Amino acid sequence: MPSFDGKDYKVLVGSDIHRDGMYLEVTEHEGQNVAEIFCSDANGSMVLTTLGNALPLSLIEWMIGEAKNRLPQSN
Repeated sequence: MPSFDGKDYKVLVGSDIHRDGMYLEVTEHEGQNVAEIFCSDANGSMVLTTLGNALPLSLIEWMIGEAKNRLPQSN
């Protein structure tokens, strides 16, 4: 479980058949979703979505690295 600026986060990697791709989702330890990186199988794009939260830059940088390593990239 990664920690940034004194907060613990959980990471979930999964598949979404409705959006046709995979995602890396980060939640606060209490269970609130804070951000997601979605990788589209259709066009290989990766999109970061923050869910209205102020997040540490170090968390965003970590998420990007994890997404590049753990999500398939066709482009």
